[in-house]
Amino acid sequence: MESIYPASDGDQGQNSGKRKKPLHHSRDVFHAWMLDGAEYASPLGMPKLAPVFADPDRLVAFSDAMSPKWNDFDCFVHFFEDDCVIARFWNNPLAYLDKLSKFQGVIGLDYSVCWDFPPALKYYNHWRNSVCTYWMQQRFACAVPQARCEDADFQLVLAGFPKRSTIAIGARSMVRNPKDRAVLIKSVEHIVDFLEPRNILWYGSDQYGVADYPRSKGIPVHLYPGKGRGKLNHAGGAC
Repeated sequence: MESIYPASDGDQGQNSGKRKKPLHHSRDVFHAWMLDGAEYASPLGMPKLAPVFADPDRLVAFSDAMSPKWNDFDCFVHFFEDDCVIARFWNNPLAYLDKLSKFQGVIGLDYSVCWDFPPALKYYNHWRNSVCTYWMQQRFACAVPQARCEDADFQLVLAGFPKRSTIAIGARSMVRNPKDRAVLIKSVEHIVDFLEPRNILWYGSDQYGVADYPRSKGIPVHLYPGKGRGKLNHAGGAC
């Protein structure tokens, strides 16, 4: 896909602090420019994402990967971080394009869609996650869709997701609390039944049987342990 942005001279943005001026209309705060060429899935108009296959040995958090000191690109970048960190990418994705393209691949955004959020906010964040993943799929070697859903909305929010593809699931901060855990387990069941994933990149704990369902279906689950909120622990198979 031809970029709608002028070529840069190696500016990675995160160091210079300068924003590249897009050629789209200045009032496009909804980021429609990121959906050039997209097809959409009814009824919410979620962009359709392409199937991919990935089995990375290591992951690194977006905030760590964008540090000027980070120069290990033999891994995937993930966005299983707090929304205030993810917002950096949403607000100015071009600032990170050059450096992200050096990594083996990325895992799509994980804007919060907490089960106790109002539906309008959840759908908006689902949409932003898919918009950014679609855009990254046009530009990077591999961009893995990150999936999350609930009983009431799985057919809506997963409509644009590829079937029989690698899918990422973030379980951090969802396992310890019984209510959150129940939502996660049901979400995983819907994802597995609806998308029939080829394999799952699982970020966070798999305690209390939260990842048992895909395993019972013979689906490989690759674990990348996380730790709590804020700064995440990348020990055990991560960068």
